[in-house]
Amino acid sequence: MAKCMAMARLLTLALAATMLGSAQARLRYTQTDQPSVSRSTQQQVTVPLFIEFNRPFIDLEFKKADGSLRTARFWVDTGGGGFIICEPLARELGLKFGSENGEQGQRFAATTPPKVTLGGMPLDLEGARTIIAIGDVVFDYPGKQFTLAAPGSLKPRGTRLDSPVQKRSGYPRIVARIDGQDYGFLLDTGASFTMISQDVLNQWSGKHPDWQRTVGAVGSANMGLGIDASATMMRIPGVKLGEFQLPRITAVSRPTGTFEKGMSPMMTGPIIGAIGGNVLKAFRVEIDYANGVTYLEKRGEPDNALDLVGLTLRSQRDGTYVVSGVSKENSTEVIQSIKAEDKLIRVDKLEVLGAPLADVVNSLRGAPKQVRVLVLERDGRQFTVKALVVRIM
Repeated sequence: MAKCMAMARLLTLALAATMLGSAQARLRYTQTDQPSVSRSTQQQVTVPLFIEFNRPFIDLEFKKADGSLRTARFWVDTGGGGFIICEPLARELGLKFGSENGEQGQRFAATTPPKVTLGGMPLDLEGARTIIAIGDVVFDYPGKQFTLAAPGSLKPRGTRLDSPVQKRSGYPRIVARIDGQDYGFLLDTGASFTMISQDVLNQWSGKHPDWQRTVGAVGSANMGLGIDASATMMRIPGVKLGEFQLPRITAVSRPTGTFEKGMSPMMTGPIIGAIGGNVLKAFRVEIDYANGVTYLEKRGEPDNALDLVGLTLRSQRDGTYVVSGVSKENSTEVIQSIKAEDKLIRVDKLEVLGAPLADVVNSLRGAPKQVRVLVLERDGRQFTVKALVVRIM
């Protein structure tokens, strides 16, 4: 089974459809003449859910021109905007390319929809973008299962939360109570970490100077973006989702206006951020898009793991990683030895060239005072740093 991840150096192909189970899921349940697929299977299917870097992935099966099957792994993002596959897979499937356009330094082209199944259930992607999200979707993070079902075919489980879906965007909005006040959030399975407007974090910091905060996105908050090095991380003493009181939740900032002006018009009401995978991984999350309701069943704990060498990393087009920031919470040796724009070559035995960001970040983790041997490069010369793992917050 091969993975197909969209990489910046590749032409990325956007289908005229949306990601399965995403905030813009537009699925039609098709009939099939395959006797092995029953009518009940057509109405719902459950497949393994793979959690990588707090993000959910599922395997889809594609039918190639010669009739053989090709399996590829896809990231399921309720805050995403399209069904996206990388160029090599599209060419392997024999898809026809349409006109090309660019976005945020990457190239996209429309293609003809492929023949695709999920756990053997055929999915009709033709014209899918024009259909309002009608499916029921379950992300069972602790149970590592993903379910896609026709509307009304699942018996709801868990605590009910209103999550109205804006028809144009398909994004679900939930409410969380923080510091005695209700705030709107995007329910965002695609985000590895909960994100909140910088302006709101500044307000909370002014009101509560004892709330822990630091500069630089590290761990699962480090999503490989250019803004990560200057982002604020804050430990929030308590976040309430429905009946669930979640202590010590960490969030990372996004520039003021990202949610207030950029995302709120695509929601049913104003939002200040997005609830991401570090919180969602504690739950079985069932989203009823047709009725604008989400059901939460707590079966695990949020991700509060921030014991690591505190480096903020930025991935490059050639598969290398550059240090974009060094947390002030690090040991003195790390702060004095490593600078922004140093290239990270190796962490212990892991050669980072071409490695997924999740693997590189996880290689920096450990118990406080453990040592990670880092090989870096500056001005064409390599050097080694014995870096202590520290508790960032």
